[in-house]
Amino acid sequence: MYYPYLRGRQNELLCLRELLESKKLSKCVTPVLEPVKFSSTFVSTLKKFAENERQIILIKNPAVGKFEDEFQKAIVDSEKADTDEKRTKLKKLLDEYDSILKDKHICKAYLVDAETIDKVLKMPEAEREKLYLLNQNRGNDEFYIEHGNELLVEASFIPKDEDFKDEVVGNAIILEDCYQKAKRNADYIDEPDVFFSKNHLVYARRGYQGFSDYSIVGNEYDESGFAPVAIAVHIVYLGERKELRVHHFVSDSNRGYSDVPRKFEEAMDKLVEWDKLDQIRRTRGGRSLINYYENGRFPGLGVIKKYSLMHHLELMGDFLEENI
Repeated sequence: MYYPYLRGRQNELLCLRELLESKKLSKCVTPVLEPVKFSSTFVSTLKKFAENERQIILIKNPAVGKFEDEFQKAIVDSEKADTDEKRTKLKKLLDEYDSILKDKHICKAYLVDAETIDKVLKMPEAEREKLYLLNQNRGNDEFYIEHGNELLVEASFIPKDEDFKDEVVGNAIILEDCYQKAKRNADYIDEPDVFFSKNHLVYARRGYQGFSDYSIVGNEYDESGFAPVAIAVHIVYLGERKELRVHHFVSDSNRGYSDVPRKFEEAMDKLVEWDKLDQIRRTRGGRSLINYYENGRFPGLGVIKKYSLMHHLELMGDFLEENI
């Protein structure tokens, strides 16, 4: 099964909501969400999963972003905001969030460090067994070596490391950053087509419950946004041996920051002329990008990433449904 690791930016949340609403999120796909911002979009996305009786894994100790600061500020402002309207709105949002967290489809997870392990070891066994642990560092195998059966949880996400896996009691899920991120979009011109992953082909026979990656976003988190010199559209697809590859379609007029819509058109010119376009699965995400292009509209950088991500999640869901 596939567990895409998302950071909860606005367009990632909207991607998940649109997939759910359009019935395009396969039951083989369970998102992992590290929240970076406390917002109505975040809460409504969790609510959508609960309403649709679909699981989502929520990281309770996010390591990036400003979620905890914004959540605490919302609590304070729900009592002390300068208008009744704002106080009422925040209190309603907080109450809704508190209620949603009790829903069985909102699964709890923790990023592993020494503090987390101490907390988990103090939990009742029944609570611990419903928990997910996410290990981004190979050195975390020390916790499993030391504590053994006490870290029997619903599943542990671990680096693709057989020595680490040998120490895990219970279910293990591969967690790997498969995306080769360039420093600048223009750098993708030098190597437009690269290998992404074959974890979807090997996870089961290697004894893993599933696999997880950061899609076409990558593990590196950067809050700052900026206007790029080049526009790049990233499309994940299945290669000749069913391995995952990613193709980068990059604009040509990359000498300045002006005319971003033109850059989008240049990148999309290459996508619609791509010799493999007729061979890849037509997804809602991919069609949406092409519709913007054909209608002469620039969707914005965040929406481009949203639909590229949506395409990847749909592609993996369809593949798993057909091959398990």
